[in-house]
Amino acid sequence: MIDQVATISSNNDPELGELIGGAFKSVGKNGVILMEESQDNVSSVEIVDGIQYDKPLKSLHFVTDKEKGISELINPLVLIVESQVENVRKIQNILEFAIKKNESLLIIGDVDPTVMAALAMNKMKGNIKVNVIDAPTYGFIKKEKLNDLALMTGATVINEDLGDDMDLIDTIHLGRCAKVVSNKYDTIIQVDETPAEVEELIKSIKKKADKSKVVGLRVQYEKRLALLSAKVGIVKVGANSEVELKEKRDRVEDAICATKAAIKEGIVSGGGIALLNASMFIEAESKGEQVLLDAIRAPFKTILDNAGIIDYTAPKVKGEGLDVVTGNMVNMIDNGIIDPLLVTKSALSNAASVATTILSTD
Repeated sequence: MIDQVATISSNNDPELGELIGGAFKSVGKNGVILMEESQDNVSSVEIVDGIQYDKPLKSLHFVTDKEKGISELINPLVLIVESQVENVRKIQNILEFAIKKNESLLIIGDVDPTVMAALAMNKMKGNIKVNVIDAPTYGFIKKEKLNDLALMTGATVINEDLGDDMDLIDTIHLGRCAKVVSNKYDTIIQVDETPAEVEELIKSIKKKADKSKVVGLRVQYEKRLALLSAKVGIVKVGANSEVELKEKRDRVEDAICATKAAIKEGIVSGGGIALLNASMFIEAESKGEQVLLDAIRAPFKTILDNAGIIDYTAPKVKGEGLDVVTGNMVNMIDNGIIDPLLVTKSALSNAASVATTILSTD
């Protein structure tokens, strides 16, 4: 059904649907799917090791792609700091090294606003390619997450509270990753391969999670496992022209979002049937409710109108509808004509919100 959701959302393109569905199956429930342009006209999927880190883009000044609103660094050095970076002198030698070697730099840690401003200014001037991501928020979870990130990237966690001297940070304390992408929701860190130590750590955490009887602790263990064992699927979109590529990218983006929604909350009958069924089997208790129930039949009618089907009757059995491609009455879910529940819910609540606003403006 993942393939079917992806196919419908990509404008009934079975090839793209299968590609995107396959990517979701390959990365598993903890994985992440990204999209980028292919170097040729062939669309494909690449699965890489990586981490979905729940800290977003810290400042718009670090954005590298204004259209997407993301910061993307290729093969950056990684500096992980547990104690606060209070002034830019503390990391001056690292910055000078990155600038001299023309390397991009990812800093994971809490930095003072003055340091942030200095880094942003240097990035805007083109002196250095840099991105700053906040450290985890608090407590022992912070320490564990930073250690996990250090293990994945090969970095050393610097902590002045434990006696480390930030002025003496050397390049040997830096890690590296294949790619890092930050948006307004989170940060995806891709690595070339998962270190063997991580595999051992995953086994150890799984044992602790199985033995733990404290719900809160078990949840934290599961979050760490998701961080360490996640994979990143990259859907590479290829096309024969710039116009085709833009159109294809839009469809793939829609399909990725719809498939995520379907995995998150499940599916309902497509073709407007879920809303049609709701309108047929719910009793209206007021005029307002009757207006709503009449209105939500519109998607079903519009789909049939678009298919040139003028004479039709509403199906009487729940979940059944007209397959406009074959002209047969079918069970929608069994035939792969499905919508993500989250999409249908959001469409209904957003439409009701807009309609209410329009009504209230006389």
